[in-house]
Amino acid sequence: MAIYRQLHTTFWQDNFIGDCTKDQKLFFLYLISNSNTTQCGAYEFNNRYAQFELGMSGNEVQSHLDFFVKNNKIRYHQENNEVLLVNWLKYNSARSPKVAPVIDKELKDLKTVEFKSEVVKNCLEYGYPIKTKINDSDIVPIPYEYNTDTILQPEPTQNHNQHNNQQQQQQEKNAPANPFDFYQNNFGILNPTTSETIGHWVDDIGNELVVESMRRAAIDQKGFRYAEGIMKNWIKSNVKSLEDVEAQDIAFINSQKSKRTTSVKTETLPDWVENPVTEEKAMSPEDERLFKERIAKLQSSQ
Repeated sequence: MAIYRQLHTTFWQDNFIGDCTKDQKLFFLYLISNSNTTQCGAYEFNNRYAQFELGMSGNEVQSHLDFFVKNNKIRYHQENNEVLLVNWLKYNSARSPKVAPVIDKELKDLKTVEFKSEVVKNCLEYGYPIKTKINDSDIVPIPYEYNTDTILQPEPTQNHNQHNNQQQQQQEKNAPANPFDFYQNNFGILNPTTSETIGHWVDDIGNELVVESMRRAAIDQKGFRYAEGIMKNWIKSNVKSLEDVEAQDIAFINSQKSKRTTSVKTETLPDWVENPVTEEKAMSPEDERLFKERIAKLQSSQ
């Protein structure tokens, strides 16, 4: 299976990246996309490979490592040759049941206990369903020359943390939907082909409708192809917004009610009618009840 790492387009607008030299930008891209990178954001860093693949000297590689450690973008354990990308799990979701087990497996291979405890702490903070646990004794400071950050113990002021979590949840709720993150959260690891396909759909109908189609597919326990079928239907019906989707749902319910009324009327036609109206198979009361429940479920999950 092909392995790739997603790069957000806002990477180039980041103030920190904007102030980096071209070699520093290249090196950071290498840190987040080289062949040793993992789903959890911590991995073994091969200095010699980096020199060869980047065309840099050993001193240059070490200088760049020191620079990003000093600026709190990475952690580096020289003895174990392991790197931890500080905000990796913040921007690379692991909510999918298919992704979380991958992180559990990767954590077993980590040598640096501090990195392992920080990954687990971050997964718990972001609500990622990993199974790996750590003891309080494993949560320790990170002794780095350039960085005084520690892996924090639980704060005694729980109300303060709860307030911050509520603010973060509200910000995430109000943030524009990201179809790529939604795919990984609900369908699994995103491969390059599907990523390109999603990009084309976004160009055609926008982020909101792409996410809404995948949300409906997920609720029905279907895959991305099912979502594509929904989007094709919307394009055919000239649906261009979530308001249009809601209007289409209501129109469908009303049409089913109309069909039920029509079927009752056609049953009273006399036998001598030469060309009787062909009855359309109407939705049964049970089917209509289930459909209404599904619509309510879709609306409540928005």
